[in-house]
Amino acid sequence: MTTAPIDMAMSELRALVTKAARGAGLGWGHAEEAGWAAEWLARRGLPAADWATLWLAHFVAGGQGPVTIGAALADRFASADGPLPRELLPDDLPAPGYLLPFLNLIARERGPVALCADGIAVATVDPDGGVAFGPGWAQASAGWSIAPATEIPTTVATTTSRALVSASVIDCLDGLALRTTVPPSDASRRNAGAASSDND
Repeated sequence: MTTAPIDMAMSELRALVTKAARGAGLGWGHAEEAGWAAEWLARRGLPAADWATLWLAHFVAGGQGPVTIGAALADRFASADGPLPRELLPDDLPAPGYLLPFLNLIARERGPVALCADGIAVATVDPDGGVAFGPGWAQASAGWSIAPATEIPTTVATTTSRALVSASVIDCLDGLALRTTVPPSDASRRNAGAASSDND
């Protein structure tokens, strides 16, 4: 039996991915960036929630995540002067689509940016947030680098206001989010609530 996708507000998706990223072990700053990136992707009709399950599972298993790498790239290159240098990315980075929002931050300051493999663009991001995918796009990186885009394909920064997410993906993200909660116990019940009475 197939379950219909669940229609989520962007704020709901952002909060869910943020909590799931926190449950997966990311610090609060990177978890919030993961939620922001999920919303950025979903607003462009990209499968942000599906991709989140891929890279968060990889991260839980001790692998690298595209959000931490993307944030580091944006910190290094978004406000730097001069031409954007070619920067090699790690191989087997799952859900590399999560790099795109961070590349947009760089593109706003430095002009269009491409993810390249063997000098051919697998994805290009322009300063307005438009994204174009090349034939080499894949679900994991392999010999990819970021570089200034040499060709700027026509892209449209489409905006949607809702995200359709499968129930199984929501269950997966919820499961990670629940890792941030305290298991019920006598001590947790005793320490729950305010330390003093609040009858305002």
